[in-house]
Amino acid sequence: MSAATQDQAASAAENLQSTPAVKKDGSHSSELPAGQTDANFKLAVEMKGRFIGPMPVGVFLEKYLTSTVKVLEDHPEVPRDTFSKVATAVDEKQMYDQFIQAIALWILGLKAVNTSASIALGDFPLKLDVSIFKKEYIPDRNRADYSAMEMFVEFKKSGEDAPFTDPPDKSEAARQAAIQSGSFESASNEAMKIRGQLTAYAIAHHGHQFRHFSFSVVIVGTQARFIRWDASAVVVTAQFDYNENLEIMAKFFWQFSNLPANLRGHDESVCPAELQTDVEERVRSSLNLVSETPLFRYSVPGLKGYCYGPRPPYPSRSIIGRTTRTLPVWFVPLQPADEQHVEHHPQQHIKQEPPIKQEEATAHDPRWAVERAVYLKDCWRFISFAHNVQPEHEIYEMLNSKDTPNIPTSVCGGDVEGPGSKTDTHTLIDAPWLCVELKVTPFIHYRLVLDVVGRPLTSFRCTKELVRGVLDAMEAHKFAYEVLQLLHRDISPGNIILTEDGRGLLIDWELAKTVGEIGNRRRERTGTWQFMSAALLRKPGKLHMLEDDIESFIHVLGWTTIKYVPTTDAYSGGERASDLHQLFDIIEFHLEGAAVGGKVKAREFRGDLSSPFKSRYTREPPTDEIRAQLLTLTDVADDETLALWTFVRLYDRDMNRLKSSTWFIETLEQAWQKEGWPTDDKAEKGLVEHTNILYTRPQISRKSDQLLSSQSQWEDSKSVASAGSLKREGSTSPTPEGRTKRPRDAPLGSNARN
Repeated sequence: MSAATQDQAASAAENLQSTPAVKKDGSHSSELPAGQTDANFKLAVEMKGRFIGPMPVGVFLEKYLTSTVKVLEDHPEVPRDTFSKVATAVDEKQMYDQFIQAIALWILGLKAVNTSASIALGDFPLKLDVSIFKKEYIPDRNRADYSAMEMFVEFKKSGEDAPFTDPPDKSEAARQAAIQSGSFESASNEAMKIRGQLTAYAIAHHGHQFRHFSFSVVIVGTQARFIRWDASAVVVTAQFDYNENLEIMAKFFWQFSNLPANLRGHDESVCPAELQTDVEERVRSSLNLVSETPLFRYSVPGLKGYCYGPRPPYPSRSIIGRTTRTLPVWFVPLQPADEQHVEHHPQQHIKQEPPIKQEEATAHDPRWAVERAVYLKDCWRFISFAHNVQPEHEIYEMLNSKDTPNIPTSVCGGDVEGPGSKTDTHTLIDAPWLCVELKVTPFIHYRLVLDVVGRPLTSFRCTKELVRGVLDAMEAHKFAYEVLQLLHRDISPGNIILTEDGRGLLIDWELAKTVGEIGNRRRERTGTWQFMSAALLRKPGKLHMLEDDIESFIHVLGWTTIKYVPTTDAYSGGERASDLHQLFDIIEFHLEGAAVGGKVKAREFRGDLSSPFKSRYTREPPTDEIRAQLLTLTDVADDETLALWTFVRLYDRDMNRLKSSTWFIETLEQAWQKEGWPTDDKAEKGLVEHTNILYTRPQISRKSDQLLSSQSQWEDSKSVASAGSLKREGSTSPTPEGRTKRPRDAPLGSNARN
């Protein structure tokens, strides 16, 4: 990176005159993928240690596919030569149709389609070999459709580069050897690319549907495996010869076809919306949705009504983890007739808090009484058996009880129920067949509703508004830390939103924990890779501290300056993309499975605002001997001593500033108060135009162009929807209780300014 380009980015943060930002789970990484093959390889690296196996086939069928409508004996007889033409096919393409014909009798109510000729519909233009659909579905020119697909089947003709390798025998010695060597995930480059390819398909499948889990089949030569994907890990069976053990394949498809939708992985707490015409018109108008956009009804634990909106975007670039999806939705309260309907037909897959009585709702809790736009968050929150992990709505309740400024108010939230809504892969740790070191995080499906729909930070109308938004977020963070001893631990552009009047709100407190809590809750570090402190990136096991969050705010300013401030001739899109990658994306190496980075980030702090971090990362902090030597001096007699004395004084000043965010907030506030801010430098997406499409992973930069296109569309659609909602509803304005907070007795949808 040239000194000139770095100075430009640094001076923008220093002078605070041109600092833009991003949005929730936005496109943070700037590395450009070399192609789908390269992306598959990177996905395999990211997924290392997440493939759990080899589970015996019988155990897999018993655990995941036993609740069938029909008994096994009902399935059609299996001729001995059923798969012979598949196993002896000349090439891979011939295997597809032969396999489709072979399983046709056992997929009751379903059909298998050769979808290998064309890329799939939707945002993930990947080719699938064979897709399983409901029988009534009519595919568009035999193209894969992730939104309608029940399962995919992937084929490889040669078994030389199989993605998985079972131990040579079932002995304990062989199992322990496999654990030590990590040999279950085959090490060849081709095997890794195949695992990445399977992962890309699963990401697209979950991204286009409402799912808790999914199944797939991979066939390599004459060997087959069944796979189950969820937010915690990927369970893979032992391989079996489907031509010799054809009844296993028959049993799998027969039982799968007889499973109800929820046991195939579908989340039934979301369903297509059935609204009266006038209500549907209000929903579409408020969310700026065209008539062709499908609407869905979302159930949220504790919410006395339903949320209506489109299918949410799938910003996450991984099948594993929180996979947070957020979107503006339209809340419609239950009417008396609905109340009776719910009593007779309770929601089967949502935990319900004791409902407020209908006659008391309007008088005591106006949240249930009015239609309005709200902010819906859908994610998988991690759970711990060693620590008490508060659900996010409880954290908001704690923050709101102390009148924390510059945060939204939580309406309600809770854990979604239903098969697969709580991962249980961690329970396999003592399985006698397990040939991997099991280090997975358990998750539970969770939804949250907030009372404000903000604009993404990337929609700032000028850089002064952008800085105001970040400053407001820092004030919320400071209050939470000092009053509640609560540390946010995930500061990123995506976790700061703007109200219509240009104020910032700090959201996504899911990973927050109290300062006194000792130890790490989970295997992974918390935070978003590009904005984590250099200290956390350099030492994966380091405890997350206040100074790490403060540093993250600085990285938000620097990253967003480079990406979103309007392009100039002096700083091209290519240079900006290169700088983003060098500063924020690079992973230098892996240490015990954890990515390590931050070397460039630690040495490139420039400008007054980031000066304390130059001291934090100095190679040689002042020693006790140096301090003792300086204390004995009565006069600074020479330049060397003066330089040493100045170094120690500045070091102590900087490290003292890092003990609180006060100095940073005051510095930002002083800059914001200055005259001369430009008014024509609103956020632009010029970098997307100049560098094709940037892509991201919220913790590590990887993925493919195909997985990226939906992210850009998501940014556009969310900006439109949220801005439209606010324009209709008005904004939440400053009140005596704190900036951007609504008075406690103001109803949802009210304008607190009135």
